[in-house]
Amino acid sequence: MTPLTINTHWLSGPRLPEANVRGRFTAVSTGEYSDTDVANIIGWYYETGAAVGIDPALACAQMWLETGHLTSAWSQRPHRNPAGIGVTGAPGAGVSFPSWLDAVRAHVGRLLAYALPWGAGTGPQLALIEDALAWRDLPDARRGLGADVETLARFWAADPAYPDKLIGVLNDWRRV
Repeated sequence: MTPLTINTHWLSGPRLPEANVRGRFTAVSTGEYSDTDVANIIGWYYETGAAVGIDPALACAQMWLETGHLTSAWSQRPHRNPAGIGVTGAPGAGVSFPSWLDAVRAHVGRLLAYALPWGAGTGPQLALIEDALAWRDLPDARRGLGADVETLARFWAADPAYPDKLIGVLNDWRRV
């Protein structure tokens, strides 16, 4: 299997079966989350991603990286933040979601907002972007700038190694 690179696009079908991704999470500590919780969370990623054309495996790899495989304080209840949305390091800064389904939809919709230029997309994509940006706005100048991992990562995280780390997680998962 050819390794993915930082030029890999988010707009894609799943690069791994859902069961493989779920197995990666259930093989390690996921904080307070049971295997059933993890199955539901991963299932919502696959359902939501498939509906709008975002690779759910790549979004789950980002969740893995951002949350320390669901062990970070921001990923635990009551926050349920899967991707550091709004988390800046300032005390209390970050978005908390009332449910994991809301959190997944916000994460996937935000990825779409970075990947698609303003106004582009299908009806379901535009609706998900609107829902996601209701949780935390995205400046218009950033819309459509991040269709690949490298470009998105420049705006998502301050760590210059973030794109390599993200692709590294997904490539590790693909090797098994």
